[in-house]
Amino acid sequence: MPGDKKIRYRIAQTRNELEQSFALVYNEYAGRGYIPKGYKSKLRLSIYNAIPKTTTFVAKQANKVVATVTLIPDSELGIPMDKLYKKEVGVLRKKRLKVAEVSQLSIDSTLFPKSWFSMFNFNKLMFVFKLFKLVFDYAREIANLDELCIAVNPKHQYLYKFLFFEPLGGGLKYYGSVNKAPALAFHLNLGKDLQHKSKARIALHKIFYGGQVSSETLQGKFVMKPTDLDYFFVKKSDIFLKAPANELNYIKKCYPGKI
Repeated sequence: MPGDKKIRYRIAQTRNELEQSFALVYNEYAGRGYIPKGYKSKLRLSIYNAIPKTTTFVAKQANKVVATVTLIPDSELGIPMDKLYKKEVGVLRKKRLKVAEVSQLSIDSTLFPKSWFSMFNFNKLMFVFKLFKLVFDYAREIANLDELCIAVNPKHQYLYKFLFFEPLGGGLKYYGSVNKAPALAFHLNLGKDLQHKSKARIALHKIFYGGQVSSETLQGKFVMKPTDLDYFFVKKSDIFLKAPANELNYIKKCYPGKI
């Protein structure tokens, strides 16, 4: 595992952890050319982060967030990947399945050699698996979700296939919001029997489905108050300023009598 200090994996519990997570996503996305550099706040977030049921997970080394991933539930606003794959996600919705998107995955690039792709770096692979284990357990045990969806860069698709994600359809598309980065859509049915004959896949299956992570890691979720919404979406960004009226009205409904 990178460094000498122990890595702790858990749900984000403070505003500072959220801010570190948004900063990490910005730094990693900008460093890879997915988004332009120069954002005043140097934070990467969206209006979906203002939804109370949106949940961010972190890996921390000492007091520093070194990896993060966010689970965005379906709502009146949909999910981010609807911009490209609304028809494909709609197939799941028509089956009355509870859907959420796995988004904003970022790992501090200083932890691992950039030349080592995670599928060939055991430490990095296990690092990602432990982070996703939190997401899987939360999705199944707390959020009671049926399907996880994700849009990924094609060069990372084998990692997600190894995590039991399957193609959602729609083919290769391009995100204008991430500098026209290519994307493929995948989904994971959380109720499906994912046992496979391969010994390696059986071992991986046990990691994710053989036992739940410590309950403490999934408790104490930070829920934004009006002051936090003002901090992230007004002072630190112009998200509320630019949001359409229907999106703002939905956010207000999520915080009745508070904003």
